[in-house]
Amino acid sequence: MPSLVSKISNLFFSGGSSFVVGISIGTSSIKIVELGRKGKSWKLVHFGIVQLPEDVIVNREIINPVVVSNSIKTLINQIKLKTKFVCTSISGTSIMIKRMSLEIKNAKEIQDQIFWEAEQYLPFDVSEVVMDYQVLSRAKDGKTEVILVAAKRAVLESYISCVEDAGLKVKIIDTDFFALQNLYEANYPPSQSEAVAIVDIGSSSMKIVVVSGGVPVFTKDCSIGGNNLTSEIQKNLGLSYVDAETLKISGGPDGKIPSEISDLMGIISENFISEIKKSLDFYSASASSAPVSYVLLCGGSSKIPGLSKSVEDSLNLPTQLINPFNAISYDPSVFNQEYLSNIAPIAAVPIGLALRVGAE
Repeated sequence: MPSLVSKISNLFFSGGSSFVVGISIGTSSIKIVELGRKGKSWKLVHFGIVQLPEDVIVNREIINPVVVSNSIKTLINQIKLKTKFVCTSISGTSIMIKRMSLEIKNAKEIQDQIFWEAEQYLPFDVSEVVMDYQVLSRAKDGKTEVILVAAKRAVLESYISCVEDAGLKVKIIDTDFFALQNLYEANYPPSQSEAVAIVDIGSSSMKIVVVSGGVPVFTKDCSIGGNNLTSEIQKNLGLSYVDAETLKISGGPDGKIPSEISDLMGIISENFISEIKKSLDFYSASASSAPVSYVLLCGGSSKIPGLSKSVEDSLNLPTQLINPFNAISYDPSVFNQEYLSNIAPIAAVPIGLALRVGAE
């Protein structure tokens, strides 16, 4: 098996293979996407999702690996993947992403100096982590811009084990932030003069990445997500977690969202917007990069009714749900438009991970 270091390497890349698979292991579900190469572009071949029971993954750390592996097996038995080599990702407090500017005189010592400088920023012991970096630019005077990624080794290994125990082979470990960037750059026209904020609102977290000039210039992981709404429904209506989650997603017996749930959605939406605004205000105050021109939303909770419009009104920035299928084709006899619209927000990260493999 390749070293763990090599599995977080080459954050920006080029290359290719015929079929590529991305697998996103989230707090509440596991999603798998398979893409096939079609000329110079990609075509959706398979999409699958399986829900996870509560507390199988807590704070993005795997508590019950057997359930995770068995859930992945269930998916791949249904999907019949054309390749076993996959890209998966980690996120949360077990990783650190930092952009650094260093004076590096001797290019041969670049890795040693980057890792030495990185130690002062690590929130955990250096002996417990795997680190990698990507050089963004290097001037003649030795001034070097890099992005550093550090991950807790134990968490990294637990994700790899769960995937490989299910019969797959982990080719690459990435981060959700970079997967979102991959997806954006594959589906939207590139611009060197503007920045875009991509906001992924998942079950237990909200991830924000600002991309400018092909570089993730800002990342933020907030511990707020769709589970906060589920908890409020549980508390206010006296329901179990499963019943509250069902009511949140599917509505009542008539398929409509009860007014009590709509009110709670409004409150949670305001909390999401507050976190997004705080993060982007911080970016604007501290970054020398371009100002954010627009916002793209994804993740299961991005489908809360009216959220996109509320974000747009609050931030005074154009806001819409991300479309992973702007440039990725599909067979309309297999995937109809309604199905694609439903899966688009939750397919963002696994598609971005699949594209990561395709660029190797």
